[in-house]
Amino acid sequence: MNVNNSLIVGAAKVDITPDPQEKQFLLNGYGDRKKLPATGVLDRVHARAIVGSDREGKLFGLVSADLCWVSNDLHDEVSKRLQPHGFDEHNLMLAATHTHSSFGGYDRTFIIKRLFGKFDKEILEHAASLIAQAVVEAKNAMRPARLEIAVEQIANMNRSRLDPAFVFGADETESAVRPDPERYPVDERLTVVRIVEADSKPIGAVVHFAAHPTILSPKNMKVSADFPGVLCSRMEEALGSEAVALYLNGTLGDTAPVPDWESDVETEITDMKDYGNELADAAIGILEFAKPLPIERIAYNTTPVRIPRVIVRQFRRLKLPSFLSKLVYSKKHIPFQAMRIGNLVLLAIPGELTTEVGRELEKLCPEDTRCLVVAPANSYVGYLVTPQQYEDGGYASDTCFFGPNTLDFVKASAQEALSGVR
Repeated sequence: MNVNNSLIVGAAKVDITPDPQEKQFLLNGYGDRKKLPATGVLDRVHARAIVGSDREGKLFGLVSADLCWVSNDLHDEVSKRLQPHGFDEHNLMLAATHTHSSFGGYDRTFIIKRLFGKFDKEILEHAASLIAQAVVEAKNAMRPARLEIAVEQIANMNRSRLDPAFVFGADETESAVRPDPERYPVDERLTVVRIVEADSKPIGAVVHFAAHPTILSPKNMKVSADFPGVLCSRMEEALGSEAVALYLNGTLGDTAPVPDWESDVETEITDMKDYGNELADAAIGILEFAKPLPIERIAYNTTPVRIPRVIVRQFRRLKLPSFLSKLVYSKKHIPFQAMRIGNLVLLAIPGELTTEVGRELEKLCPEDTRCLVVAPANSYVGYLVTPQQYEDGGYASDTCFFGPNTLDFVKASAQEALSGVR
């Protein structure tokens, strides 16, 4: 028997866009919006889900939602709704595309409310119920399937935000400082996993790439999935037959798309569409070289890791007392999750990690697997940087709350999660 034929898979897509005419809500991603409400909908935002099982009934679920991050509240609410359907913290991975123009209000953490506006229970329940619906629909649609994988490096689609040459809304050639990709690397690998029925009819695809969905700037006050929405819609159109395409972000902590912010929103919208379509063209193109992905085993493991003392770098690296850490994190533990589907390993990280942190995590994955770092997923703890990046300073370091030993903490946590999927 072909090992790929031992799998059954389903996919579904559910529109999660709130109606700004019926209810006022805020947008996540940029504090510069001054907590002003959304003024409309530029494009719809969705929850896309893929659910699979081996013939022994070992179930797994993968969700990509057009949100800036997944809050603890949202993760818990979705999990509660899906528990009767066979899902728990181990076999369900809930990721955000990290668009900075989707709705907020589903996070009750103090610092998030200070930056992006009040918590809204109705918004939380709205998002949780529709995300759960996508998973249930995907489970109900499961049928025999096989997976195929393609990986290719694509140039000039992302760049480092840590590079002094980086300027929002400017081409690298316009900067007075020459880019230094060797010192400030980014992950240029594009990975596409295609899911097809036995007769090769497409069920869906998973696209993995690293880039901040920030082509739309704080000037945009309308709901949008940013470039991941364009990418996924274009992929679905190309695959046909009601296929569902998920976008998973990678080591986005120091990685921007090319281009980024422009002088006016209309130009940004055009850039967003062009970029999403170009990335889709690349993803569709490499499917020609897709190879079967053997499914010899399915395994998953989530490790709840106790959060270290919060360190505030801007205030002389002040260590907050334990009772004040709840201002930054609403829970004492955060999840690190590993999911293995044959020779593919998905490593879910609850924050925005840099390229170099991601490289260190990939070294921990089992040999002969394609390891995809998925971020942000299942929770959110801010930025995750190397000791040198922490010392160098800048936005990513200032929003990293675990101090110069962040990399050690992340590696130990990921290692523990991976121990359950080897």
